[in-house]
Amino acid sequence: MAVDTQRRHKVSLNHTATHLLDQSLRNVLGEHTHQAGSLVEPNYLRFDFTNFGEVTQDQLRQVERMVNEQIWRALPITAKQMPIEEAKKLGAIAVFDNKYGDVVRVVSIGDFNQEFDGGTHPQNTAELGLFKITSESGIGAGTRRVEAVTSKEAFEYLTHQADQLGAINNQLKVTKDGDTVAKVSALQQELKDAQKQIESLQSKLASQAAAGIFDRVDQAGNFTIIAQAVKVAGMKELRELGDQWHDKGSSDVLVLATTVGGKVNLLAAASKDAIAQGVKLVTD
Repeated sequence: MAVDTQRRHKVSLNHTATHLLDQSLRNVLGEHTHQAGSLVEPNYLRFDFTNFGEVTQDQLRQVERMVNEQIWRALPITAKQMPIEEAKKLGAIAVFDNKYGDVVRVVSIGDFNQEFDGGTHPQNTAELGLFKITSESGIGAGTRRVEAVTSKEAFEYLTHQADQLGAINNQLKVTKDGDTVAKVSALQQELKDAQKQIESLQSKLASQAAAGIFDRVDQAGNFTIIAQAVKVAGMKELRELGDQWHDKGSSDVLVLATTVGGKVNLLAAASKDAIAQGVKLVTD
């Protein structure tokens, strides 16, 4: 038998991080919060917990900051076996009461956290180096999930984020990181303005496309009908033409079609009088 010491050490770092995260969530969100599951891997950790509602970004940052503060405090991590009643008097956190015997192992992280635990940990929180939350989401009614990284993986995560921000800044031609948000906001406003202009032009084009089509009226039995193919941007413009037809009262029945991206858009309408006389608009 052989022990993969490097893997075991990385697991121990993330295991300690779950204890720090558990306590920080309780401190920030309230004592109603408790662990609902966890997964500790060498390269990341996952922690599920109960909460009445969503966790705000401000609360999440408070939790993240609190965990890192315990790392920077370089707290000693110790383990001691003791009778379960003594451990409860110390206030040690227990996750599943029915799994514990008369004697339990309590892991203490300085003056910050005490917890019933049988897993492996480093000797000091400073060994974690850095803690970074990578995601937070709801996974069920009253249950949330945090994923995070520590140590080398935390550094690599932040480096990747910085590289992504740098690439965005290059595309936006931003020289200072602090100007990125303002530049993106300005581009979003420009996009909204451009979309409004496009919609206005499409409406004008639809009106131009309608020129004369309501004059081409055919007879279909006892009813008059306008059936035309027009060149417009899509269904929105077809509906606008339908409104114009309705206002003009040009025929009993209207059928308009246009092609967008290789797909046919079709609009059909009938006047109130035509419907009263038995005209039905049926689609398959």
